[in-house]
Amino acid sequence: MRILTRNISKFIFILIIFTLMAACNVTGPTQSTKATGSTPTPGPTPTPKPIPNPLVVCLGEEPNTLYPYGKPNKAARQVLQAIYDGPIDHRSYTFQSVILDELPTLGNGNALLQTVEVVPGQTVLDHTGKVTELDFGTFVRPSGCSSSDCAVAYDGSQLIMDQIVVLFNLRPGLEWADGTPLTAADSVFAYNLHAGPYSLNSKFKVERTLSYEAVTSSQTLWTGIPGFIDQDYQDSFWLPAPQHLWGELSPEELLTAEISSKTPPGYGPFEVVSWEEGQITLRKNANYFRSNEGLPLVDPLIFKFVGQDEAANLDLLLSGECDILDDSASQGMDLGDILNLQNEGHVFASWVNGNAWELINFGIQHQSYDDGYSMWAADRANFFGDERTRRAVAMCIDRETIVEEITIGLSDVMSTFIPPDHPLSNPDVSNYPFAPDAASSLLEEVGWLMRGDGIREARGVSDVLKGTLFSINYYHLDHPVSETIAQLAAQGLTECGIKVNLVSLPAEELYATGPEAIVFGRQFDLAQFSWQASDEPPCNLYLSEAIPGENLDTFPFSWGGWNLTGWGNDKYDSACMSARGSAPGAEGYLQSHYLAQEIFAEQLPIIPLFTYQNIVLARPDICGLEFDPTDGFSWNLENLGYGQLCK
Repeated sequence: MRILTRNISKFIFILIIFTLMAACNVTGPTQSTKATGSTPTPGPTPTPKPIPNPLVVCLGEEPNTLYPYGKPNKAARQVLQAIYDGPIDHRSYTFQSVILDELPTLGNGNALLQTVEVVPGQTVLDHTGKVTELDFGTFVRPSGCSSSDCAVAYDGSQLIMDQIVVLFNLRPGLEWADGTPLTAADSVFAYNLHAGPYSLNSKFKVERTLSYEAVTSSQTLWTGIPGFIDQDYQDSFWLPAPQHLWGELSPEELLTAEISSKTPPGYGPFEVVSWEEGQITLRKNANYFRSNEGLPLVDPLIFKFVGQDEAANLDLLLSGECDILDDSASQGMDLGDILNLQNEGHVFASWVNGNAWELINFGIQHQSYDDGYSMWAADRANFFGDERTRRAVAMCIDRETIVEEITIGLSDVMSTFIPPDHPLSNPDVSNYPFAPDAASSLLEEVGWLMRGDGIREARGVSDVLKGTLFSINYYHLDHPVSETIAQLAAQGLTECGIKVNLVSLPAEELYATGPEAIVFGRQFDLAQFSWQASDEPPCNLYLSEAIPGENLDTFPFSWGGWNLTGWGNDKYDSACMSARGSAPGAEGYLQSHYLAQEIFAEQLPIIPLFTYQNIVLARPDICGLEFDPTDGFSWNLENLGYGQLCK
């Protein structure tokens, strides 16, 4: 309510000033003069100025640029959402149209998976996903092939490949902030800027684009190179750029020009007024295409850059100097304290799955096995070659308690490599809840029997020497949170009769690569760390071809491989590559994703734990704030309001 009070006080102050000014113009009674003409008509009543309703969004860092092709950082991308709105939102792992009349799909006819004949010298995608020119001996996926299993080497005969073509239709009536119509040509102009040498952004999509053209003033057509079956084909529309203004400058000048990097014109709910030290101020865009809906609700919109001192930033929110703290400004705050503040009505808090998930990897195929495994040699005991052992270990660990301890129950225990709220998550996969008695029975079935001292030893375990103790090293990051997780996991394992030696490693050692590395050199028993989350299910993390190793014939990525477990499964590989080689809406797309997760959960090369949470905090009377796991909080800035602005 502090912001609202401040605004009312300011309005009252303005009224007092105007009253005083009117009083100063009173000169007292004067001698009347007889009117000689008609009574003058009063002038038009001035239109009252709207009362400001500012919203102050505090960010943990300052934008590096507002030029969309200057590689904007996260803070810049949040400000750009206010200026441009879309053009396609990416909410809850799926795409949603903003300035298009509808989202293209393979079902509505605006996206087409077609076949095309390719010839030598033509740019194609090879079977590994690399952009290349077709030549004799190039391995590619012919039409209908969605994995490397069915790739063929080009031999000069007729070759037909698949290709995606997508038509985008702009909604009518779009205008730039200066009133100039927004057209498809503006999007093509932006594509050419992105494709040029002075764009700092990734060229991944550009390199896989055969053509991008305006077919009418409101339609663009994107055509991918043969073999590139883009899972994000619905997002192949380039953010329009104001050609009528930026076209007067060279692409090199646009990197630093005021009109492109500091005050870029847009078509969204707000336009930039100024970028001063410590803040960017924006005002309502009168030509916003949703202005007839009364949007945006606030005016002005102010972005302040406050750094990442979580205690100081919380004080700024509680004092009313900030209305919203983005997730970078609230990073590191104690979740329990935040929950208490929300329950007491001091703040509004919104949590979503963040960009990292925690897991425990099994060291299944140890590096010492690469020349052949022998239980009588110096090779590490084959502790985890039997999937029943891996399942038992998972049931020994109370993952619910770990989630409660680390995320105060805000996250969910994962069953595979994606969280359960992901739209591609298979709800029917096997899961292994905390069940120490069932785990004990399974371990005994495998041949791991309990000794009198509470430690299990091998008595008939396949490929493990009789009498081998179930004693393992458990590696984790040298960090308080990681240590807490490891201790809780080790407690459960110890109670199951598994002796655990916890070993903390600094990040540079934990993530080191090469034959001498412990974790990515495949010389560990258990290894706990975080993978970066992704929108697309990351089944590729555990492909057989991604196992790190020395022999290139066996390990094609050498020591740059990332499947540190050493686990491999042909059916899983096929399902995963088929899923990643097809597009949403295509036949078999969902089924392949489901099958990959089903096999993964049955074989269990890892113990998935949980996703970390990101937090956005706001004043308690905020409305319209919908923090999204893939699009953040700024995707609908036009709907943010507070107090009397809320409908």
